[in-house]
Amino acid sequence: MVAVLAVKRLGDAKSRLVSTMGDDAAHGAETSGGDTSGGKIAADSAPATLSPAQRERLRADPGAFVLAMFADTIATLHEAGIRDVVVVTPDHRVRERAQQLAAHVVDEPGDVAGDLNAAYALGAATARTRWPAHRQVLIVQADLPAAQPTSLREIVDAAVERGESMVTDRAGTGTSLLLRPMTAHELPRFGPDSAAAHRAAGVVELDPEHLLWPDVRTDVDTVGDLIAALRLGVGEHTRSVLKDVRIPGATASGVGEQSDAS
Repeated sequence: MVAVLAVKRLGDAKSRLVSTMGDDAAHGAETSGGDTSGGKIAADSAPATLSPAQRERLRADPGAFVLAMFADTIATLHEAGIRDVVVVTPDHRVRERAQQLAAHVVDEPGDVAGDLNAAYALGAATARTRWPAHRQVLIVQADLPAAQPTSLREIVDAAVERGESMVTDRAGTGTSLLLRPMTAHELPRFGPDSAAAHRAAGVVELDPEHLLWPDVRTDVDTVGDLIAALRLGVGEHTRSVLKDVRIPGATASGVGEQSDAS
């Protein structure tokens, strides 16, 4: 199996996250958890907040935070046994970090700029050429700092014989990851209400009851998402950016090893 990620310019990164950093907006997001999944995401119900220093770090350089989550996501893919990774990006900082993480980088061309689905399709086409023996491609969001390798392995196993499959996000409206045959050439359907668009296209939703894999469902777009990820336990790169993380119920991200048999 090969994984494909797409990361836009860091100058445009996480505007929604930064917009929720104001005290009033952040308080509402954090104490409610921003969780529409019936309480299955948070490790406990204790309120949690980011410190003023953490807020300032995120405001000052959201790109560094994006790079940290990106690094943790790729590290989890590697630990899950998915060693071949393609990253599509127009950003030189992302390019350099991806190369350090042993990913194959594709420069996003001008005609693809801003089109996430076209970027994913370009990455998948590159993977078909570079690794023709792989049978599946995993299209995955790059901001899954709490994702665990055990969850990814379970998802891949659950997708066997299911054709195109997906795991939705915390709200159930977005798509955290999409598994497709390498032979699939049509554009995926990421974007607003992508889960419904993927279902309409015949993609099978794995765990539609949202009982499993909260770590993989937690992509980080808002402060509430970040608190949920911290409670689950984020990877070392994200922890290093936030530094003094003391979140009730948070756990350390675990690691494991498995060879890639797909």
